[in-house]
Amino acid sequence: MGKTETVGVQQARDNLRDHIDAAVQDGQVTVITRHGKRVAALVPDEWYQRALAALEAQGQAAGES
Repeated sequence: MGKTETVGVQQARDNLRDHIDAAVQDGQVTVITRHGKRVAALVPDEWYQRALAALEAQGQAAGES
């Protein structure tokens, strides 16, 4: 697992390419804040795909009950 970095919206916007590269190359998670509150996270696509699969599996399991 890579490191986690927290940045404000403007810094994320100004350095988006660097944050994307860090996610792809190092598995870094970038948490984006607005006015000091967490509002989004940039995660490696592998994490996102696993999260979607887990949510789909939960939905299917709940629907089968």
